[in-house]
Amino acid sequence: MYSQIKEVIKLVEQSESIILTTHVVPDGDAIGSVIAFSEYLKLKGKIPIIINHSQTPDNLKFLDKKKAIKVFCQKEDENKNLLENADLIFILDTNEFTRTKSMELFLLNSSAKKICIDHHAGIKPEQYNAIISNTDYCATCQILYEFIKFDDENFLTTEISSALYVGIMTDTGSFRHPRTTSEVFLNCADLINRGADPVSLYEEVYATTTIQNLKLAAKLVDGLVFYNGNKVVIGTVTQEDFNSLGLDIQHVDGFTSTLMNIKGVKIGVILVELQDNIKISFRSKDNIDMSRLAKEFSGGGHKNAAGANVKDSSIPELKKVILKKLENYID
Repeated sequence: MYSQIKEVIKLVEQSESIILTTHVVPDGDAIGSVIAFSEYLKLKGKIPIIINHSQTPDNLKFLDKKKAIKVFCQKEDENKNLLENADLIFILDTNEFTRTKSMELFLLNSSAKKICIDHHAGIKPEQYNAIISNTDYCATCQILYEFIKFDDENFLTTEISSALYVGIMTDTGSFRHPRTTSEVFLNCADLINRGADPVSLYEEVYATTTIQNLKLAAKLVDGLVFYNGNKVVIGTVTQEDFNSLGLDIQHVDGFTSTLMNIKGVKIGVILVELQDNIKISFRSKDNIDMSRLAKEFSGGGHKNAAGANVKDSSIPELKKVILKKLENYID
């Protein structure tokens, strides 16, 4: 990986206009990645710009203290121009241009050199000028920790360390998911020594539940349906649920953990009805490969945590299809 890091550092030094972006509905690893890497690039004397398809979830806005993240659709013409004239574009925490939604075609058509830094499977090397990817890492922020420390460990400021810590903390499910290795704890210990406060960062990310959030969670729990001797559970969140409580997609964060905390459950699925598609979140335990199932819906992800977006379907129709396919994944 270090030879690739050297290659990317050289490309950074040769570039003036640098854009960073991440996937739709960004999580802690996505926001932590763009914030940490943006601050790192500033220390390298660059003026990076972050443009995302989605707004930053409320519980992660504290990482963007300088309000640096642009939302593509809010100033679309201006942001198109920035993408068209960029020298270098970093795609962080995803390796699929489709997961940048409204930005996809503009990213693909830009003459800028494109670099992917990610920890998901399924990368297409022909789409990028350089790649730093390792599926053994628990988070993209863990890869970025190695990257920045390799370049100059003095670049690991309190702000950068905090953003990286949030990415690792959230993508490991607070250090309880697979790939939470001793190396992960050693990396986080170093980040804490450099200024990341594990107590306050946990509070910022997780201690944000409102009455409306709880009511949405209650709707989810009330509608759970169990299959295969309670080994499989499927939950749904509809547009009506969102509208009745004045919430949106960002407020389902953490719902999959609710399903997987149920004793005996091996596979958890949540179907979230959006305005133009249905978002599917797959979770599993042990050796059940949800990334393979997600690919059957043109999605992807990790073995125990994957997802997809499906158009032109309904929740009842999709549930039937998923249940049929799940017969191949569980006894």
